[in-house]
Amino acid sequence: MRKLLTAGVLTLVIAATAANLNTNRTPLKQAEEERDSVVIVGDTLRVDSITLSLQKIPKAQDLYSVAKITVGKWAKLFTVIKIEESGADGKNSFYALKYNNLTGMRWPGKGRQTTAVAKGHNSYAIFNHWHDCMLDFKFYIDIMEKKYVTKYGKQPETELEMINFMLGSYNPYGVWKRDLVWLLNHFHYK
Repeated sequence: MRKLLTAGVLTLVIAATAANLNTNRTPLKQAEEERDSVVIVGDTLRVDSITLSLQKIPKAQDLYSVAKITVGKWAKLFTVIKIEESGADGKNSFYALKYNNLTGMRWPGKGRQTTAVAKGHNSYAIFNHWHDCMLDFKFYIDIMEKKYVTKYGKQPETELEMINFMLGSYNPYGVWKRDLVWLLNHFHYK
């Protein structure tokens, strides 16, 4: 009886220890996943330690922090295009305020995935919130990157290469390129 009781207690201790180990690992894994992802609940977006309203356009630094996750390697490009196309912190354009269109995205032609919900004045895309515009930019820039590879046989390595490639199709004006290059060199990315 004593051997049976000892075996039972040992089994309980092992089971409790195993359960405790699994419980301790789950929050760590969940915390790592949340740190590397954008979480949207209602009208609120969370990434890392940042919590932002989807109904109010964030400052450029916060947009860049979100873009690092959402857009990936072209986060700086997204941020400088946002500043150029719809203004710096607190000085947002009509299209940014009315359409949630931060980067001057147009209503796409056939074949391109979009998060836009409607077409506004001059074919500017209308989004439910600013993060949808960021996602739409990601769809667009992925296509541009593939076109770049097709044309040059290599991946674009810098934002300047993409700006040169996009000049004409995204925006035809040399001042656009000059402004983006200046912003790339002078916006303090964290």
